[in-house]
Amino acid sequence: MELTPSFFCSLAAAVYVTTCLVVAAVRWFHICRPYDNHWQYYYPGRPYLTGAWLSALTLVPYVLWPGDADAWFLARFYFLPVTLYHFTLILFSYFGSVMQWKKWLWPEVLSGVPVALVLLVAVVLAVVPGEQLGGTVLADYLLYVSGILITALCFASIAIIYVWANRFDPDDFSNPADFPVTRARKWLAMIILNLGLCWAGALLSSPAVLAVLMLVIAVFCVITLLTALHPNRNGVPEEPTVADSVKGPLSDKRREEILSAVIQVVETQGAFRYSHLTLQDVADRCGYNRTYISNVIKSRFGGFVDYVNRLRLADVDDYLSKHPDATIAEAIEEAGFGSKPAYYAFKAKLQEKK
Repeated sequence: MELTPSFFCSLAAAVYVTTCLVVAAVRWFHICRPYDNHWQYYYPGRPYLTGAWLSALTLVPYVLWPGDADAWFLARFYFLPVTLYHFTLILFSYFGSVMQWKKWLWPEVLSGVPVALVLLVAVVLAVVPGEQLGGTVLADYLLYVSGILITALCFASIAIIYVWANRFDPDDFSNPADFPVTRARKWLAMIILNLGLCWAGALLSSPAVLAVLMLVIAVFCVITLLTALHPNRNGVPEEPTVADSVKGPLSDKRREEILSAVIQVVETQGAFRYSHLTLQDVADRCGYNRTYISNVIKSRFGGFVDYVNRLRLADVDDYLSKHPDATIAEAIEEAGFGSKPAYYAFKAKLQEKK
């Protein structure tokens, strides 16, 4: 058989589909121990990630009939709006779950419905003999309009995750959310690169270019799997301690007991000066459930991060008054801020609230 661009793209599509199926199977059936007992916590995006990779099966018509115009439209449509939609789904399903931010779900589902419908129609038309949609003005209109809309959604998701990553950088802030900053930044970099590749494949409209695109994205699928096999969350799932095994709302007496324990650990013992202090650290030292401690701190102080950093701000001023010859950098380090930007950022935030 002659090695034409269409045949090369068909072969690349077969490699891509096979890679995605293998990656999906590994992602679904393999979970490292002991994380399998709490996979919802350690692998929050697992079902969505698996489903995104399984969607590669829709490319089978193009693998079989690479010269068909409708199959060609199917391949192009899959790698512009569909793949970009998968990026947003993966980002929000993982990092949205980590942040316990559920507002992403309905906008994501509603934006995915028209994309899924067009993809389904494209699959049907690619299977039916004859040319119905491929090569028409309508095909290009569907491709580019949906591509622009999903690209906007993709950039919005990137911006949100980027803000989260900066907000919960463990070098600057105490991190009660157990946010995997390193993974977020790696995934954002890969998605931005893939976004550019997807648009290049759509605009150039070349089987050879699309073939290279499929092989590159297949490699990124494997990289994503390898980075996701071992969880990047350092905390542990919240489980009730012996003291908190009784279900139900906290009594006023229990709230005061927890508050007293928190103040003892964070203020009296000076735990706030540890720049990497987390809510879990406080819970471990107090001996109470992390959820209870979080609720008590939020109701009394407005939140863990605000509480700890207010103490640090006051400690900076106190340190400078007691050590007139000390520099602001020394005071910031002693207070536990970890860096000057963190100190000035929170100080400005506090002034805005006032």
